[in-house]
Amino acid sequence: MDAKLSNLQAAPHKAAFGRCNRLLVQLDMGEMMTFYTYLWLREDGTPYYVGKGKDDRAYTSDGRRVHKPSSERILVQEFPSEADAFAAEKFLISYYGRLDLGTGCLRNLTAGGEGTSGIIRSQEFRKRVGDRNRATMWSEERRKKQGISQRKRFALRGHPKKGVHLSESAKQDIRIRQLGHSVSEETRQRISLAKRMR
Repeated sequence: MDAKLSNLQAAPHKAAFGRCNRLLVQLDMGEMMTFYTYLWLREDGTPYYVGKGKDDRAYTSDGRRVHKPSSERILVQEFPSEADAFAAEKFLISYYGRLDLGTGCLRNLTAGGEGTSGIIRSQEFRKRVGDRNRATMWSEERRKKQGISQRKRFALRGHPKKGVHLSESAKQDIRIRQLGHSVSEETRQRISLAKRMR
């Protein structure tokens, strides 16, 4: 077992996490690490979510049912390998316990250690998912309701990507994906109209 993980196991609850001890270092968005385990803390300093990530995973709520706190309440511990980060995630979830099981304070719904980082989906899988998504097109009324709901949510909490700084490689990836992408005149007019109505 890695020395950093041994330190986590030996560290008492209050000293290591409840009081934001420097055993865990906060991730500077300018310095992206390879793999890490992170804690999202409540205002009182107790953790409510544990995860494993890389790049800016700890700083985004995208695709999750649990929303991230402000960056001052995110603790990150770097690990040399993904396996070590998964082991630490499993340990921390076990240590703090889960709300859904009545064993602790975390909102995690799994024991941790499972993930799909780096997974490459087959063309067949992508086609099957794409076909299924296209078959479930929303009605115009549903789209309007969803839009209203999302605008209300952003007004209350702010946009989930607001304040997130992308790495240069992420910016380059986005730029490459957008090359050759053209937008119809009708879409341009709709975007323009929407911006004027804000």
